[in-house]
Amino acid sequence: MTKLWDFVVRFPIMIGIAMILTQTLPVLDARWLWFSDEVRYAEVYSNLVRDGHWIVLNLNGEAYPDKPPVYFLLLAALDLIPGVEMPGLMWLGSAVSAIFLLFAMRALANAVGIGRAGFAAGMLVQLSIFGMVLLLHYVRMDLLFVALMMGGQAYLHRHYYNGEAAKHAYLGFALCGLAVLVKGPLGLLLPLVAVWGAALWAGRGAAILRFTTVLGLLLSVLVMASWAVGIIMVEGWAFFSEQIIGQQVVARATDTFHHSEPFIYYFIVLPVLLLPWTGFALALPWARVLQWPAAMWKTRRQLSPVGILAIGAFAHFMTLSLLDGKVGVYVLPILVQVSLLIGALLASGFVPRAWVGVAAMMAVFGAALMAFSFSEEAAAYQLGALLCGGLLVVLAALLVWLRKAGHAALLVQSAVMVGWSLLLAAVLLPGLNESASTRITAEHLGRLAENGYTPVAYRTYPGIFSYYAGRDVVQIDNRNDLAALIASDSAIVIAGRKRHLDELDLMGFELLDSREINGAGGRYDVVSRSARQSN
Repeated sequence: MTKLWDFVVRFPIMIGIAMILTQTLPVLDARWLWFSDEVRYAEVYSNLVRDGHWIVLNLNGEAYPDKPPVYFLLLAALDLIPGVEMPGLMWLGSAVSAIFLLFAMRALANAVGIGRAGFAAGMLVQLSIFGMVLLLHYVRMDLLFVALMMGGQAYLHRHYYNGEAAKHAYLGFALCGLAVLVKGPLGLLLPLVAVWGAALWAGRGAAILRFTTVLGLLLSVLVMASWAVGIIMVEGWAFFSEQIIGQQVVARATDTFHHSEPFIYYFIVLPVLLLPWTGFALALPWARVLQWPAAMWKTRRQLSPVGILAIGAFAHFMTLSLLDGKVGVYVLPILVQVSLLIGALLASGFVPRAWVGVAAMMAVFGAALMAFSFSEEAAAYQLGALLCGGLLVVLAALLVWLRKAGHAALLVQSAVMVGWSLLLAAVLLPGLNESASTRITAEHLGRLAENGYTPVAYRTYPGIFSYYAGRDVVQIDNRNDLAALIASDSAIVIAGRKRHLDELDLMGFELLDSREINGAGGRYDVVSRSARQSN
């Protein structure tokens, strides 16, 4: 195992890329796209390619200003690879984004000085976090977002904390500006609070007040302005000020009703998404940990790499907690820094009790999966849940056995987790298709639309149906407007929540499908009426 560990330390990026591709490429088309991000993003990308909506994205025939275009431009670049097709392209985007994140982690590790062994261990920790494994098999732009953000943070740190040349700050600001064009202002805000927080703690805040900061912020603004100028040219100033500045920036930061959570939200979410490494806390010498802030203050002029990463993670945590809109995946930049922190400790020989804690969390999670597999709710994915849970329990036992074997436990865990990830994507997740995807509902709309029916989404967002329907779907939110369409005696097919459709007098309509869609707000029905039936 020693020679293998030496090889990993020597070529960590190569090993990380191999791990990511091994657990993603075989399962690019293993399941359907799910509600709601995946089906929406697939339709947005399809519209970008088909209709040329490169600057202001389009969904269901209307402008979609919720997201900037950089992530979708990455998908367009990957689409040039021969043999890559939708929807597998969407999961390939997640895999490539994860590879970018590896390079960003290495840049951050080099900037804070944890060393090659610490980075190698931190990378393996990151790739074995349950939340990270799930993101590899889910269509979201967060991996690319955090890759650019962490890369920007690394170069900002090199200037503001390490005192290196201003060119590093400018590169950092540029990367953060690009991160904003992936998913919004947090791409600049989070790196700045982490880096400036560490600089202020260490008494190096004077660098923040230099002209370099002004020029760097201006560079970020120029990068972001490249999209703003395009929006104004395509949609006009009123659209930009109302939809981008008003709704996507100000409202999301101060009044995000659909993601409005209490201050303690991340106190609950972070330990869950960090599994199984939450168990690492069991190995900490808590008597010393409680004295750590005071010790860090005494040595603040020269913080250790672990101290720098801890300040960055804490700064991110508090910033996110203070914002009105809270989403679980926003903790990903915290997970990256915590992974490197754990990696630094593991590389220094901080092992036996840590592995017992990690194994305990893994065993509990695995046992819960196995128990759940025998419930009535898990009938569609019983085998997958049983196998995935059982493998985690076996791995937990191996980790306890190897807890004193140096880096052998980390290598074994990493290898088994790649297999677990494949098992998850190939067997367990596809079992959720019919309850997690809008595909069946949407295909009813598309099939009847080809026969002349008007497809309608009643009191629900039509963008969740457009991709699998293969067309735009009419949105009707008002009962009177729907009644007027029904009175026109045209052929019509309607999809909506069962409770909303039950409130209507739908005489002559046939129920085509009724199913619960996870996360979509209840059971959805599809009803239709032909033009002949209406006469």
